[in-house]
Amino acid sequence: MKSSNDFGQTQRQKPSFWKRFFLITVLLVITLLAGGIVLSRYQGEQRLKELVELAEIRSVIIQRQDIQLFALPLAWLVRKELMRSNYDQIDEYFNEMIRRKGFGVIMLVDPSGFIKISTDRKLQGSSFSLRYPQMKLGASVPVSYAVPERKSMFLVPVMGLNEQIGTIAFIYSYRELSIP
Repeated sequence: MKSSNDFGQTQRQKPSFWKRFFLITVLLVITLLAGGIVLSRYQGEQRLKELVELAEIRSVIIQRQDIQLFALPLAWLVRKELMRSNYDQIDEYFNEMIRRKGFGVIMLVDPSGFIKISTDRKLQGSSFSLRYPQMKLGASVPVSYAVPERKSMFLVPVMGLNEQIGTIAFIYSYRELSIP
């Protein structure tokens, strides 16, 4: 006699070995392909980030070299006016530079370390080494110090005939690299 549970049920046959093998293989291949796509996309994004960072670093290096190239003629111009004691003309040069994009405060520091001329009038007459203790005056070549927020402080010596007659100090903000 058949029970009520047996009625209408047919015996299910186990799929053959090849069907199971094919099903498992297809699922495994699909999983591997999806994983490979995700992995290659992740690696591509990481490589892109590395390239962007490298491009930004190179951009800053190029801008720093351009500023150092510009600094020498500026030092000669200031030297000429400084030897004539023409401080108003130097102040006018500095004020014109400050209008250009990227330039922050610009100062002329005398050999004793005091700020003689500054585009920020509050700094005039104060000690440079007290305001910027980590930056050393007296170098015979232009030097730059990194400051936060993609900026650098440049110190450009102004040389007289035998000794340094001043130092031009200015902060420059590097332009952002625009990536298409």
